[in-house]
Amino acid sequence: MTDLILLRAAGPDDLDAALALHRRCSPETLARRYHGPVDEADGYLPHLLDPRHGRALAARTVSGRLVGLGHLLWDGSEAEVALLVEDAWQRRGVGSALLRSLVEMAAREQREAVYTVAPPADAGMLAVMRAVGLAVERHPEEGAVVLSARLAGRPTATALPARARG
Repeated sequence: MTDLILLRAAGPDDLDAALALHRRCSPETLARRYHGPVDEADGYLPHLLDPRHGRALAARTVSGRLVGLGHLLWDGSEAEVALLVEDAWQRRGVGSALLRSLVEMAAREQREAVYTVAPPADAGMLAVMRAVGLAVERHPEEGAVVLSARLAGRPTATALPARARG
C-alpha cells in the first residue's frame, strides 16, 4: 500500500514542525543535507523557510506529520535545490515528488538551471535528479560535487514524468 503525501508551500509558520523533523532525522541524513556540523542544522531553518530567499515545500502525511522539506534558493539566474527527507520515509518517492515540484517552480520563475551541492559519495541526490528526468552534469568541487541541470526548453510539469517513486 502506498502512503499518501501532500505537498504544500512551507514558511516561517512551519518552523516547529521542521525542528521536529530534524529531531527524527539521523545525524548522517542531516550531515548530507547541511554539509556541516549537525548541531548547527536547526539554525539554518529560519533562513530556509523565509520566502525572501526562495521557496520551501513541505511534504506531509495525511495526518499532518512533516516528513520532508524541499528548498529552492534563488541564486541569480539559477536556483539551488535541497531536500531533507526523514529517514523512515526515504526511498518512498518523497524526495522525487518534492524535487519535481521545485523544478516546476524554478521553470515558472524562468531560472536557467537548478543545482545542488552534495558530498562526493552521496548517490541519493543524483538518483533523485535523474528519476525526475533531469539531465544532470557533475562538477567536482573541493570536498563536494555540484550536480546541475539546465532548464531552458524544459517541458512544463504536465509533461514531466508522472512517476512519483524515486
